[in-house]
Amino acid sequence: MAKYINGTNFNILKWARERSGYSVEAAAKSLNKDKSFIIECESGERALTYVQLEKLADKYKRPVALFFLPNPPEEENFVDKLALRRSEVKKLEPRVHFLLRHAYSRQLSLMELNNNTNLAENKLYLDFNAKLNDSPIELAKKIRVYINIDTNMQTKWKNTTEALGNWRNCIEEKGVFIFKDAFKDNSVDGFCLLHPEFPVIYLNNSRAAVRQIFTLMHELAHILLGKNGVTRGINPHGTKIETFCNKFAAEFLVPSDDFETHTNYVEYDDDVVEKLATHYKVSRPVILLKLVEKRILNFEDYQYRVKRWTSLYDLHKKKKSDKDSPGGGSYYNTQATYLGYKYMALAFNRYNQGLCSIEELADYLNVKVKQIPQFEDRLLKTLK
Repeated sequence: MAKYINGTNFNILKWARERSGYSVEAAAKSLNKDKSFIIECESGERALTYVQLEKLADKYKRPVALFFLPNPPEEENFVDKLALRRSEVKKLEPRVHFLLRHAYSRQLSLMELNNNTNLAENKLYLDFNAKLNDSPIELAKKIRVYINIDTNMQTKWKNTTEALGNWRNCIEEKGVFIFKDAFKDNSVDGFCLLHPEFPVIYLNNSRAAVRQIFTLMHELAHILLGKNGVTRGINPHGTKIETFCNKFAAEFLVPSDDFETHTNYVEYDDDVVEKLATHYKVSRPVILLKLVEKRILNFEDYQYRVKRWTSLYDLHKKKKSDKDSPGGGSYYNTQATYLGYKYMALAFNRYNQGLCSIEELADYLNVKVKQIPQFEDRLLKTLK
């Protein structure tokens, strides 16, 4: 018979579950129990076996030792700092809660890798201090000049994958690090966390490149405003902050002055919208957003088309997943994409200078020691 363990802190049991974004029902299900079991454990009325505690620790992504501490650790509640309504916070999947903590750990790693100082020659997040009553259009124009990429260069990029890589590189050169991951939450496109030296942006790599591009610029606007944020798609009639960030992103990616020279069509059907989206390497909803701003289309047109496109995309995706065999691309390619080559180069540079052990390098890269040669090979091929 399994032995029950003493000494677990029931307050930390509840704290860890709530911080991980799990409901009482979800936690109980992982143990094949009903909700009353978790309620009793979190109130100190019932003890857990060690196996049960391990299962909860694994679900909450916490070390088992945490549950024996006298008090919960001092840890920022990043979800509370996001620019979200309380009703929206409750809808965030546990995976997003975990990634917020992960983003914070990346910031700590960046502090170690750079001796507490961002080495970017020009720091975008310090050179601009935007306010909500500023014009997002004018701000986008200034950032375009600052980053030094004009529409002529942008429209010559081969495809949206190349565009995303180039936007990511140029923004990281200005001191903002960009990471990716599979969010496993279809309602969230990305988020950002502020920091005095290392603000970071996380993108949902499950999204199409065009959507990641818009999310990147949307989160960049949050950083310029000094506001942590999360992106849940494009809504022209969202909160004041979200509206500002959407307008900034749309203007940055499709500058109005240039767009004016391409709006001489008699009718803006799907083919025309697709043509404009391909030209600027953006998504079709971004083009619709610009057309709504110019009052060529109304908001009802925007809603109707986006809903129709989403339905068609979901249907296509389902059919494709039914046909595709299991498996995927290279693990090393995927992880390198998640980390970004700038971050990987920092980690390997610290190791090659003898400033950290191979175990610490593996920790920075979130891989096993035996996987490091493959990651280094991937980095060297990219830098050639």
